[in-house]
Amino acid sequence: MSFNRGDKILLVLLVLFNAGLFYYFGTGFNKGDWVVIQVAEKKVARFPLMSDRVIQVQGPLGATEVEISQGRARIVRSPCKLKVCIKSGYIQYADRLSACLPNKVVVRIEGESQRGLDAVVG
Repeated sequence: MSFNRGDKILLVLLVLFNAGLFYYFGTGFNKGDWVVIQVAEKKVARFPLMSDRVIQVQGPLGATEVEISQGRARIVRSPCKLKVCIKSGYIQYADRLSACLPNKVVVRIEGESQRGLDAVVG
């Protein structure tokens, strides 16, 4: 497969256009400020994201352990069977969440909402 001159020009223009979009709109990821922990749709705790700590919250199945460290949060231990919430890893940006659905525990990052494009339809 070989590229002719028109293909190369088109490729360069597309790369420049995408770079311009990122420059104008940003990446869309804003650092969060707060960690909010909910159990069964009720807010049980709210901590600053920059304070390092380990929190245990009681859910219907037992205790879920949440770690806040270096401006990130994650679920460390949970009594659920598949441990998908633990495997999801750290969250640090506003409007992101990690959830243990069997134990009804949701860890959410609050802060300035993300801005920029979410989707382009056309």
